[in-house]
Amino acid sequence: MKTKMFRPMCHLKRHSFGPAAGVFAFFLIVSFMLPAVPAIGAAKDWPTKQITIIVPWATGASTDMTPRTLGPRMSKILGVPIQVVNKPGGSGIIGTLDAVKSPPDGYTLLMDCGGTSSIQEAWSENLPYKVEERAYIARAISAPLVLIVPAASPWKTVDDLVQAHRTNPAGITFGVIGGTGVPDVDIAQFRAAMVAKGVDISKTRPVTYKGSGEVGPAIAGGHISYSFTTPSACKALISAGKIRALAVSSAKRYSGLPNVPTTAEAGYPSVDMVYWAGFGGPPGLPANIIKVVDNAAKEALTDPDVIDKLDKLGIEPFYMSGDAYKKFVFDEVKS
Repeated sequence: MKTKMFRPMCHLKRHSFGPAAGVFAFFLIVSFMLPAVPAIGAAKDWPTKQITIIVPWATGASTDMTPRTLGPRMSKILGVPIQVVNKPGGSGIIGTLDAVKSPPDGYTLLMDCGGTSSIQEAWSENLPYKVEERAYIARAISAPLVLIVPAASPWKTVDDLVQAHRTNPAGITFGVIGGTGVPDVDIAQFRAAMVAKGVDISKTRPVTYKGSGEVGPAIAGGHISYSFTTPSACKALISAGKIRALAVSSAKRYSGLPNVPTTAEAGYPSVDMVYWAGFGGPPGLPANIIKVVDNAAKEALTDPDVIDKLDKLGIEPFYMSGDAYKKFVFDEVKS
């Protein structure tokens, strides 16, 4: 089927328009003279007020320290204040639910992690939300997890701690973050590895905390025997000589604790979960707002001052754009 060729207006006869020609020409000229009117919610009109980032865990852990470190730089980029609000409890459900049920206007965001997304989805039932029912803006960081014990304990190596499980299992307690926190994966892997070595762990007991920030002080005080936590939650206590690091779960040694072996070096290669965190929001968040926050996070993560502060906390910048970040989370659910 042949299509008709478009004939430019300049080739049409003047009288073919009649009186309407002048009106059309007038509006055509005016349309070029007027500035473009942005659509409601266009990036240049957002943000215009304070942005709140909800952290579903207690203060002190990497999920908390990440937005507190990036926030000031992102605030300058976006031109509005950024407030970080901790809403711990319910294994991260309380804060996450508040964030994903907020209006999709970009003024309430979520500092997400595996404990409130992929791990929680895989390990929990009857959650009030699903991992696909939120916006994925940008992954921001990665961090190893550190196996820690009280400095006053006799355990100098991972094998020492395992031997204590053999000789006095009833006296062993371990800290968990509601059972679905990222450190809980390493704990589960560690316990499974001990069982594989013939260790009876049935008499050991978990103690639940609202976030990794509470675990370090609990171990320093001798309230529990061991746990895994992020460097930001334990590095100061290690430096102060109040807790001892036995291993890190990353593939290579953590530069902040160079003398601490990896779990693989200690003989437990199956203990390999690392920590990550990223920016999210409620479902239906407009693409242009996602892009603005994404760009701000990406720019902040290249700032030398931000990088230096993260490094001192044992946190590595690990940027992923929204689509790649979403795929990463969904793949982690399947694994």
